Amino acid sequence: MRNFVILTFLVLISQSKAYACSILNVDIGTSVSAASEKFDFLETFDPSPYGDMYSVRFTIPAKDYCEDSNLENADLEVIVYNSQIAGINVLSWDPNVKNEIYDFTNSFIGSVGEDLKKDRAGIKDLSLGNLIIVYSKYEHQEQIHELLEITNGQFSNYVIGEAILDANG
Repeated sequence: MRNFVILTFLVLISQSKAYACSILNVDIGTSVSAASEKFDFLETFDPSPYGDMYSVRFTIPAKDYCEDSNLENADLEVIVYNSQIAGINVLSWDPNVKNEIYDFTNSFIGSVGEDLKKDRAGIKDLSLGNLIIVYSKYEHQEQIHELLEITNGQFSNYVIGEAILDANG
């Protein structure tokens, strides 16, 4: 019984942390109008220039949308396709900041494993149900960068490639 109470308490604590993080409280496929309640930069989004030919990527500081996290140097990318949230990425470009996305992922999503804590390239699939969740460390210009990508099968073709236009967040 004591273990059950402790487990319940831990689940409640981890869920309350996730609720304080807007990054994780917008479902993939949510309409832009509904998502703008969490992501205020979407309030002025006008889909007419993009149609269904392009996705639009907004990039803003992640710390503004995730209280109680360590995302001080990370960026949040919200990718919109056809007026719906197609993908949410959290990335760190600063090679001097180690494991910022790793720590966030372990705290808010699930265990990435100790191997990826090292300063080398690697990938971990954390997908759950229809959500595609991938944590990766990759090398770019001889430096390691981190990336957390969240999408689903319906939108996975619209979050990568040449048909993504950058917008100011």
